[in-house]
Amino acid sequence: MRVVKSWCAALALLLSGALVIARAAVQVSQQSETAERFLAVDVFVDSGDALLAAWQVELADTSGRARVVGVEGGEHAAFQEAPYYDPSALQRGRIVLASFHVGAELPSGRTRVARVHFLVSGGEPALEITPVTAATQGGGRIDIRTELSR
Repeated sequence: MRVVKSWCAALALLLSGALVIARAAVQVSQQSETAERFLAVDVFVDSGDALLAAWQVELADTSGRARVVGVEGGEHAAFQEAPYYDPSALQRGRIVLASFHVGAELPSGRTRVARVHFLVSGGEPALEITPVTAATQGGGRIDIRTELSR
């Protein structure tokens, strides 16, 4: 009888410990879903062989988990200044970015043109980028591909 009581007491202690661990795991999971964090995303434009003088893209979070909190320029000297955007769009999940350069030193190929900072609440955002328009020297329209990199 004494062995059964000891065994029952040990089992009860083990089960209560498991319950405490399970509750802690649920709390950590819930906190990670609601915790806010910052996310920096690089915006790339690929103009192929054409010189890139101007570009415009639309960036959106379709999940509603992220909002834009800042915008920086790119890596090439032509686009080191922050691109143009509507400051009121910073509080929404969508922003249109644009930039142009009239100098002779222009990039071609894949170029990081901006870095966008987001404040993310909850899980992963669903970020999408859409090219709007682009031009080469003299204003000739060119096709571009766009890409986001975290």
